[in-house]
Amino acid sequence: MKITDLKFLAVALLAMTSSFVLSSCSDDDDKKGEEVTYTLALASEDDALLELPTDQLIDTVVHITTNAPAELINVEAVENNGSWCTAKVKNNTTISVKAGIHTGSNDRTATFKISVTGAEPVEFTVTQLGTETQNSITLSGVPMVNNMYSYTTPYKDGAPFSFIIKTNAARWSMDIEDWGNWDDTYTPWYSINKTSGRSGEVVEIKFIQTNETTMMRNITLTITAGTAEPVSISIMQNVKPATEVTVYNEDWSATITNNTLLSFNANDLSTNKIEYGIDANGSIDVAICTTGTSNSITEEESWLNANYGIYGSLAISPKSANTTGADRKLDIVLKGGDVELFRIPVVQKAN
Repeated sequence: MKITDLKFLAVALLAMTSSFVLSSCSDDDDKKGEEVTYTLALASEDDALLELPTDQLIDTVVHITTNAPAELINVEAVENNGSWCTAKVKNNTTISVKAGIHTGSNDRTATFKISVTGAEPVEFTVTQLGTETQNSITLSGVPMVNNMYSYTTPYKDGAPFSFIIKTNAARWSMDIEDWGNWDDTYTPWYSINKTSGRSGEVVEIKFIQTNETTMMRNITLTITAGTAEPVSISIMQNVKPATEVTVYNEDWSATITNNTLLSFNANDLSTNKIEYGIDANGSIDVAICTTGTSNSITEEESWLNANYGIYGSLAISPKSANTTGADRKLDIVLKGGDVELFRIPVVQKAN
């Protein structure tokens, strides 16, 4: 091969190498030139409004969700009269909020804005209670029964029950009074995920045992927070449905046969009640039904009162005198779940 040919080959190889390097650099530049779209949001809406006690000495956190690195996140005060509150970026998921002791009688408020280039900013407001502000507790998701917070779960396969505790105190705590925990062999029929926390946190109760007893289970949860009036919740677990029932007369001295007629006079009122003793191997439901059927009617629609007590007493009475001119009839039906166990036909004579 001639020297000139070698020179030509070397130049060609150099040109190819340069082309590859330029092409690689060009690809890298294109990737670096791609714009990243950043997102930003509060992880929880509860963090949009924070309430701190007068003696807040530990940091509070606001959680965010973003795909931006921490160095691109900025937090600044929108309103912070007296600069009593500080907020700084801890990492790309957490904003740290700090306030000192507040000795003033009125609440004070600060608002901060979190921003990331290209994303919509978000704000959160911090309120620190004054010395004259009363603490409060509110519950979300707990049924109110007879003006009391109460929840009842089935005797088995009860779904978890959850609720939210909100308070303007720094933290809340829960005391559990378990009426069945009276000896060392006892194991709880429930589990609770937390017994203390901050405002807005969710409490979840799981029911981990079937109630095979003949008594309803019950616990009372009492929630306290600062100076707030304590709030109590009754949590109950139903008894398994009865499969057998025995009905007695009022003094429990004799049994009553199924389908034995109960008769009232036309002028009998609720004061003329007849009582029965009920002995069952589980829970029973009392239904007022049209005669000879399982079609139940509400007590409001009925001319009968039928009150079943937890100690096995069933009281039956007319609500009013019978002025219809004809006998009126209904049946009292005792059920274990959906199964009929006993029936008491009831008639109030015509006047």
